[in-house]
Amino acid sequence: MTAEPTPVPTSLTTPQVAALAAALGVVAYTIIDATPWFAANGIPQGAVQFLWLAFVMVGSGLCGWLHADRAWRWAAVLLATQPLVMLAVTLVRGEPDNSDQTIPARTSMFIASVFIATVSPFALIAAAAMASKRKSDNR
Repeated sequence: MTAEPTPVPTSLTTPQVAALAAALGVVAYTIIDATPWFAANGIPQGAVQFLWLAFVMVGSGLCGWLHADRAWRWAAVLLATQPLVMLAVTLVRGEPDNSDQTIPARTSMFIASVFIATVSPFALIAAAAMASKRKSDNR
């Protein structure tokens, strides 16, 4: 007696893809937030940033492929989630009031936001490319 295979979804509804993009944004922030842990285990900071960039591009492409009509929006959701999570984590940790740090929390949030904005075209292109591939496969 064999069980029937579970079908893999080839598309999701708008709320499902929005939730997936936001969840991927949280994971992407976690990768960057865990940089000190990676560094303590011998992984260079540049490699962690490359891992983050690869994750953002693959996640954006996946969301674009799953819901091709609004591909760029899912990349934007994935990217916009990260500074919001960073703000929440910073407030929970109480870092805005901690002036003992080398880089103040507000400055580090600005730097991270500029970093995310700098690579955002790559995520948007990945989402658009996968959406285009999906649309051409459906023809």
